[in-house]
Amino acid sequence: MVRKIIAFFVVFLFLGCVATRNEYEKLRFMENKFSIKPNTNENVYKLIDTTKVYELYDAVDTLSNKSLYSIKKQFLKFYNNGRVAEFDCFDKNDIKSLDSKKAKMAFYNFEKELIIQFYFEHPQGGGLIKSKFLKSNKESIELLSGNVLSKYKIIELPKEFLIYKPDW
Repeated sequence: MVRKIIAFFVVFLFLGCVATRNEYEKLRFMENKFSIKPNTNENVYKLIDTTKVYELYDAVDTLSNKSLYSIKKQFLKFYNNGRVAEFDCFDKNDIKSLDSKKAKMAFYNFEKELIIQFYFEHPQGGGLIKSKFLKSNKESIELLSGNVLSKYKIIELPKEFLIYKPDW
């Protein structure tokens, strides 16, 4: 009986540490890896729009007040139920470029403020990247992660692009 309990505990512990990959080799982590729960607060939609894509156009180191010129292309797409996808490429002429299975997974939550959280793993371990929403207007939003201020311009999407649902 003791062996069964120990074996069950080891299997349970192992399963809690496992990440899977989808057909596009994107990692899908279990929800318990994140310190925030997916959003359920409808007030968040006053800040973000799930029918748009957000393209990173500038990142500023707030300590030195200098622009980071080596930023990579990055696009965010928010979904209902607290999911957000980060795409490395997006083509406004290709609907398949917004397939959420091709994106890195993340969650957002809105209580006192909007928080977006990504989880990553590397050989030295894993960790969380947390971004706080600072402000928005009709053309852009700003997120702060540590000492990096990221600025995203808002891209309108045709309705036909809104067919994908996250696979996490």
